[in-house]
Amino acid sequence: MKKLIDNQGSLRYGLYDEPIDCVNHEDYILKTPMGLILPDGVKKFRAKQFIFLGIMGPEVMLGMGVVDLNYLANAFLYVYDRKTGDLTETKRMMRPANVRIAPYPDQLISRAKSEDFHIEMAAGRISAKSGDISVDAELEPITTSPLRLASRVGYRGWTYTQKTTPIRLSGEIVCKSRAIRISSPDYMALTDWTAGYMRWETFWNWAATAQMLPDGRPFGLNLSWGINETGFTENAFWLNGRMTKVDTVNFLFNRHDLSDKWHITSHDGKVDLAFSPQARREEKLNLLILASNFVQLMGEFEGQLISDEGESLDIRGCPGWVEDHYSRW
Repeated sequence: MKKLIDNQGSLRYGLYDEPIDCVNHEDYILKTPMGLILPDGVKKFRAKQFIFLGIMGPEVMLGMGVVDLNYLANAFLYVYDRKTGDLTETKRMMRPANVRIAPYPDQLISRAKSEDFHIEMAAGRISAKSGDISVDAELEPITTSPLRLASRVGYRGWTYTQKTTPIRLSGEIVCKSRAIRISSPDYMALTDWTAGYMRWETFWNWAATAQMLPDGRPFGLNLSWGINETGFTENAFWLNGRMTKVDTVNFLFNRHDLSDKWHITSHDGKVDLAFSPQARREEKLNLLILASNFVQLMGEFEGQLISDEGESLDIRGCPGWVEDHYSRW
């Protein structure tokens, strides 16, 4: 499929089996709830895009992301040492002119650059450097079909998200002068590409992982609730290249202490996982039009999954992420 938005300025909601070459959000006819067409200058500042890349393996987990709100942007890069518990992180608020997320979700073209910080993703190459961290890696051609979903948000908005996990890679991370090889199968990656006209005030919980199972099969998982709210879910797991779609999920956790164990279950019984947090990164902002209460936890999953083929999959010591995020943007 060449473009998400058609010649009438609309889109089809739901899951897509075929690739979306271009998420041409600027061609969408955005209206107020009462049906007035918003001018392009206003519509531009309602559009939002972000991309997250995660890498995980036995020694470290790495996260990097670029967020473009069109009136403000930010980027981050961090390394979590799973053996020592150290978290090394750099993040920057930027002008939108300093970032770019191309509207081609399969190509992962993204950039964030300032005087002492840069992230660049293009043609499967990942390059990043800031402070004590540098990354040079290459993603292998994707053999797993991503989850592609366009869902309605509020009365007039929408979100397109593309989740790809697991992804093989090779390369190197340098953190505090220590070089770590990050080649598959020991290390695997995942990506989250999202764009659209989302609610001004929203929230989500999220869980994800990518790894090679002890039996040699690649495994990935993406679970969420919150931002995709009107009938469709972005919940799925992948085993040896085959996706098992999952119904709605419930995130059970202690809101007074997010470091307690989390429990994630699905309505259809395919997911029953516990997550044990080991490290956290967080941010609280409360500005005039922008607010964020964000906690991302790194840790391990354990529990059971049931595939569409009826296989019961036992998960143990699987590294990954969960998030609790409130946003006004």
